[in-house]
Amino acid sequence: MTTMFERTLHNLNSSDPTVRYEAARMLGDSRDARAIAALLTALNDENSKTQYAAFSSLIKIGDGRAAVPILDHLLTVTDSRLWELLKLNIGMRLRAGLLDMIQRGDLVCANRLIAALADDRYDELQRAFITRLAGKTGDNRPVDVLIEMLVNDSDPMKAAAAEALGWIGDPRAVAPLLIALNDSDPLNAVREVAAEALGRIGDPSAVSTLVYVLNDENEWVRRAAAVALGDIGDRVAIEPLADAMQDENVMVQDAAYESLKKLSSGSFTTIMQN
Repeated sequence: MTTMFERTLHNLNSSDPTVRYEAARMLGDSRDARAIAALLTALNDENSKTQYAAFSSLIKIGDGRAAVPILDHLLTVTDSRLWELLKLNIGMRLRAGLLDMIQRGDLVCANRLIAALADDRYDELQRAFITRLAGKTGDNRPVDVLIEMLVNDSDPMKAAAAEALGWIGDPRAVAPLLIALNDSDPLNAVREVAAEALGRIGDPSAVSTLVYVLNDENEWVRRAAAVALGDIGDRVAIEPLADAMQDENVMVQDAAYESLKKLSSGSFTTIMQN
């Protein structure tokens, strides 16, 4: 007897694009990894809605085995409909999902993405996403290239490079990230990501600057600094974070509260009472 899953898989080969679209969508809802091969094939469907549904379903399934074929599709076809979708606001979930799919230490993904960093076929939005994906592999080979981006590229590329450097965690990035955090020229988005990256790297030499940034005029930068101080774990930040609990912005207060919990362990109740 043919199962519902098998019927849906068969419908992915229908001559009717509406049927193919619905099949691709339903296979994602099934979360069944047996659908991966068929959905990867559907990334090349002539119907753009089916392509989108296939990509979305692969992200829903979230199996890391699909990462390399998806990358191969994106890196080969630079003007594909999938790239168009990734660049839109509705592509945010897809971008986040593919980032989550990239595993630290995946040498195959790293090799493809590092090669793509030197490829001039990609536009700025594509380069920024490729940069973040490369960072998620944790491979430190492109650290010098990323630092160069952080120092000399456009603001969107600086933000992407900072995020990638934070994920890689190489201590060589600490000094340029601190410069980016203190720079008054870049967008606040660059400074925010630089603070987050310093927290991921976890170098105690960043603590004094992050404490200073708790008083920054931008609430997103203050929030990122509070989170980073909790990630680094140096107890010298306890008192400044306690002060940040009185910040005018609730988002900053919440970040300081969570970081204080990380840093203070058994003394947290006493700190809050004081």
